[in-house]
Amino acid sequence: MIIGKGRRMESWWQDLSRLNQAFVLLAVFFSALFLWQFLGALIGISGDHDISAAPVTHDVPAGGVGHGDGDAVSGTMVAFKLMSIRSVIAFGTLFSWSGTLYLMDGTPVAKAMTYSVLWGVAAMVLVAYSFYKLAALQEIGNASLRTAIGQSATVYADIPQNGAGKVRVLVSGAVTCVSARAKDGLPLMAGTEVKVLGIIGPNILEVEKAKKTEGV
Repeated sequence: MIIGKGRRMESWWQDLSRLNQAFVLLAVFFSALFLWQFLGALIGISGDHDISAAPVTHDVPAGGVGHGDGDAVSGTMVAFKLMSIRSVIAFGTLFSWSGTLYLMDGTPVAKAMTYSVLWGVAAMVLVAYSFYKLAALQEIGNASLRTAIGQSATVYADIPQNGAGKVRVLVSGAVTCVSARAKDGLPLMAGTEVKVLGIIGPNILEVEKAKKTEGV
C-alpha cells in the first residue's frame, strides 16, 4: 500500500515540468516558513523578536507633550521591519502555490507567471496593510498613555524585582490598570503609591515610588 503510493507520487513528480517542480519546491519551502511564523505568533516566539531586539524607550516630559513626531516615525519603522519579513513570506507562499496550480492546470507559462505574481502581490499588500493597522492602533494606545505621565498611581498587582506588574492610574480621564515597571528595578508591593515617569514599551509605564512630602 505504502509502496504503491510512493510509486504514484514518484510518477506524479516525474510528470511535472522542471518549472512546475521548482514551483512545488518553493511552495513547500514558503509554506514551512509561513507555518513557523504562524505558530510562533500564537505562542509568542516570533512576534517580539520581529519588532525589536531591545526595549523601546519614549522620553516624554511630565506635561504629556513630547516627541510625538519621533514616536510616529519610530512606530512606522517598527511596522516596516515587521512587514518586510512576513509580507515577503506571504508573497512567496501564494506566488508559489498559485504558480504550481496554474501550471498543473495547463495554463501557459507567461499567463501562469503573471497570475502568480498578482496573487503574491495581493497577499503581500494584505499582510502589509494588516500590520500597518496594528502599528497604528499601538501608536494610539501609547498616545493615550501619555496623559498618565507625571500623575500619581497605585500599584494594583505586585511589581517584582526587574519585572512588570500593574498600576491603577488615570488615563484619558478614566482609571485604568496598566502594565508597569519600576525605574530602579526594585520590587513594589500592591498598594504602594507611585509616580508615573514615562513610557518604556508598548503599553508599559515606568514608575517610581512616590516621595512623601515633609510635614504631611
